[in-house]
Amino acid sequence: MLLKYTARCALPEGQFLEWDGGTNSGARLRFSGSIGLAPEWRDGTCDVACQEKVSACLISLSNRTGKHVELSLLAAAASFGDRLRPGPEDRDYPHQEGAFFGNVFSGQAFACRGQAAGKALQVKRFCAVAPETCSGVAEFRDAGLCEDVCEQECRRLPDGSQRCAATSCRDPEGHVWRYPITTYLRNRIEAGNADVVIGSARRDGELDSLDRGDSARFALVDFGRGLGSVSKLVLRIAGRGRGGRIEAWLDGKRRLGVLDVRDTAGIVEEQIAPLSAGGISGRHTLVLKVVSGRDIGRLSTVEVR
Repeated sequence: MLLKYTARCALPEGQFLEWDGGTNSGARLRFSGSIGLAPEWRDGTCDVACQEKVSACLISLSNRTGKHVELSLLAAAASFGDRLRPGPEDRDYPHQEGAFFGNVFSGQAFACRGQAAGKALQVKRFCAVAPETCSGVAEFRDAGLCEDVCEQECRRLPDGSQRCAATSCRDPEGHVWRYPITTYLRNRIEAGNADVVIGSARRDGELDSLDRGDSARFALVDFGRGLGSVSKLVLRIAGRGRGGRIEAWLDGKRRLGVLDVRDTAGIVEEQIAPLSAGGISGRHTLVLKVVSGRDIGRLSTVEVR
């Protein structure tokens, strides 16, 4: 797993890290590059700047639960170039989770909390809001609020929204780190990251083969700060067959709404149902129950908005 994410962080697309697995079997594992923060490491050495860039990436991708969560990685330090600058593709990720920095080669990992760090709980990310619970590449330490410990650069996207990324951050001892990576989150929850699943199968972050009697429980779902902020259930689902019906329940006790799933010929599409969520705010458990149909589709993401 470490080699997989190291290759993803350090190498660009089209380059690979190969490893024989430490055995004499002759089998070699191949790990693909993606972000390309330190391509010089492939055929050379990784100096301190290289180490800190790769470390920031590894720290930002770490998750206490081990669950995969889609996120936006941003970096504003000049040495990163434009590869992690905010762009139109970041519009679906409006919630600033935090910034991550350090040097895992020397056992240092830090996280600070962004302006919307609380959204991380909903999507099952915890290393910005509770760094002391995270480890793996190194023991995480809390650096405080990003607005207090980081210099940030903000850019406006074509839709008028703004994304701010750290250019440098200070750890609790006062050391300034020059290569932080800032993460932004979307509101959508990967269906396969449900806290409890009954019946349906988890596959590649999704819930498949939804049948009557199946259910999925999502804890810490954000219903907004103001009463009645949420009015819709939005499921990205590939409907099939004759469809079926899914009910949404608040804390397992109050039915909020019903979605009649339509057949989309196996193509993932948004399907929306109104929610009776007046008077509700804060974090709650959302339970989805399949109340009719057999093998009605594959559920990709869950969202209340």
